[in-house]
Amino acid sequence: MSAARTVYSMKVEKIIDHTHNVRELVLRTESPDVFKYKAGQFAMLHVPVEGAKPALRAYSIASDERVTNGFRLLFKFVGSPDPGAGIPDGLASTYVWSLKGGESLKFTGPFGKVFFQEPPTEQIVFLNTGTGISQHLSYLVSKKEIYPNLQYRMLFGVRSEKDIYIKDELDALAQEFPNFKYEFVLSRPSDSWTGKKGYIQHFIKEFHYKETPTTFYLCGNGGMIKEVKHQLLEVDGFDKTRLWVEAFD
Repeated sequence: MSAARTVYSMKVEKIIDHTHNVRELVLRTESPDVFKYKAGQFAMLHVPVEGAKPALRAYSIASDERVTNGFRLLFKFVGSPDPGAGIPDGLASTYVWSLKGGESLKFTGPFGKVFFQEPPTEQIVFLNTGTGISQHLSYLVSKKEIYPNLQYRMLFGVRSEKDIYIKDELDALAQEFPNFKYEFVLSRPSDSWTGKKGYIQHFIKEFHYKETPTTFYLCGNGGMIKEVKHQLLEVDGFDKTRLWVEAFD
């Protein structure tokens, strides 16, 4: 049966609120009991809608592809939980933020063809914003033991210090294999922030991709992706087969 037709029941094993608007669900298979996917793919959540068919929403899987009995997903709240804010709540956000744990959710999948390219180039650059980190986490945890000596680099764009999350996990990965280096880039930092400021597309030349065989993976904000593609493809004449993109808006 195709990925689009098989409906999986997944139990919410754990809920982690990373920031005020980023929530993680750790899910385990119920039926069928095996969910196979490749790093870089996404699953489609079936959001219940009263009196109508479920609404389908796509979320990149943030887990090791070798684990077949569940996965983790990251969600960013769309809209505002404040009724007086004048911003309508997102349908999926309202549903996900209503969960308490233990519920059974419905999914179809996996979908997507933005895979980790093998054999890999000497340098791998991950550029992500918001929950776009999901896809790149899946690449890292799935491939780090197979390709431990690659030069992995990541720029993670968020708004301010309060939006930084999974730092401990990234630090642990960097400790595990020193060839992985990452930095947060803050677009609206406080005066005390000493790291990179602005937008991640402003820092890509630091990777010396003209001299080092490099593959770029982009996941996140459409504006960032547009600017990086312009710089790499139109200005620098970069090989488009070494640029892989998944847009989140």
